[in-house]
Amino acid sequence: MIKKLMAAALLALPLIGFVSCSDNKDLPDVDYNIEIEGGTRVDGSVYVVRGDTLEVESITVSNREEGKAAMITSAAYYWDGYYIGTAVIAPYGMQIITDEDTALGKHALDIQTPLFAEDKEAATAVVGLQVVVVESTEDIPGGGAETFVVTPSTQGNPD
Repeated sequence: MIKKLMAAALLALPLIGFVSCSDNKDLPDVDYNIEIEGGTRVDGSVYVVRGDTLEVESITVSNREEGKAAMITSAAYYWDGYYIGTAVIAPYGMQIITDEDTALGKHALDIQTPLFAEDKEAATAVVGLQVVVVESTEDIPGGGAETFVVTPSTQGNPD
């Protein structure tokens, strides 16, 4: 009888550990300040003229928790789902070259970064930008900006 109880207890140990794990990680709450050149952001989309180079000049992190530090250590860039490169030196910029073969219309520029913030779990953050490639500057709506703030989506890193 004692052997059966011990065997049952041993089988239950992994279940106890599984139940005690928490998926409610304390993730960073930050904003990314992104500065671009060769394009302009209007109504949530970045516009660039085909043949021009869109340059992300810098990504800086602002912790929304006042008085606490936050930082990234690199930025990996993806254009329409294809990896184009990683910047490992601050300010983590990248050039995205468009040419005559770049299709007009909407494209996805995703920036993935490791994210660290004081008193928070390490995380992976992703910023998804819609880039609209146009034929000429006349096709870009007015009122754009070259510096803007976005809040990345964050995901905890696996333990």
